[in-house]
Amino acid sequence: MVDENGPHYFVAFQTPGPNWVPGVKYNEQPEFMSHVGYMTELQERGLTVLSGPFMQEAGGLNGVLADGGMTIFKAGDWDEAIRIGTDDPTVKSGMLNVDVKMFWVPFHD
Repeated sequence: MVDENGPHYFVAFQTPGPNWVPGVKYNEQPEFMSHVGYMTELQERGLTVLSGPFMQEAGGLNGVLADGGMTIFKAGDWDEAIRIGTDDPTVKSGMLNVDVKMFWVPFHD
């Protein structure tokens, strides 16, 4: 059944930025742990719905990570969503770019 008043979330698409080191795996980028720390903070604040890197081959850290990832998160409004997406220290430093989109969920549990 379609939920015409379904919830809205925000999706941050993280892609390599101007300071991304070409040829270096995502989890080996110089600032990767800063990104992980920020994502952990969002999760601890209860804002994260889903978050993780894109993959070329399955297997978690034993698989092959692609360049970039995605986070689905909660925010009160568009301005807060943009702030959450751009407050990532790796976005501020230029390691990652971010594109934030609003996501309406008319089909859900």
